[in-house]
Amino acid sequence: MSRTSDRKISDIMSDFLGASWRATVRLFKSIPSRIFGRIRKVWRDYRDRPPRKDISRVYLVVGYTTKKYVEERYNAERRMMIMRRGLLALIFFLLLFIVLDRSLSAFNYGEIKQMFGFSSWTELLKNDPFSERKETAPTAPVQPTAVSTTAENKTET
Repeated sequence: MSRTSDRKISDIMSDFLGASWRATVRLFKSIPSRIFGRIRKVWRDYRDRPPRKDISRVYLVVGYTTKKYVEERYNAERRMMIMRRGLLALIFFLLLFIVLDRSLSAFNYGEIKQMFGFSSWTELLKNDPFSERKETAPTAPVQPTAVSTTAENKTET
């Protein structure tokens, strides 16, 4: 009895291994045709695509549709892109405002005044030596008499 059960298991194993072998061979034989079929499909899609002159999407009219429907879809997508860009800009400016508000409120201007010694930007810029403005503080006049007396003494001798 054990011999017949052994034969059945061996028959089952040989059937399973044979089917696995045939499926594996079929898979490897089909690989080149699948690769070439994929290449042919990509090339056909590339060759048959409509000409595109700008960044807008090109619609292929398939089945029963109208030009009005295609234009409506195009305009709807365009409005969505504009709204997305506007919302992104709004979010960016809100985040920038929040960051500036939080960071500027963290400064203690009394301490900054004590550290740097000025109370306003105008006070700082008034004494700027590199500014292009010609505002100079009044200085003591040069005594021309001392220069002229020495010049007179030299001419007299």
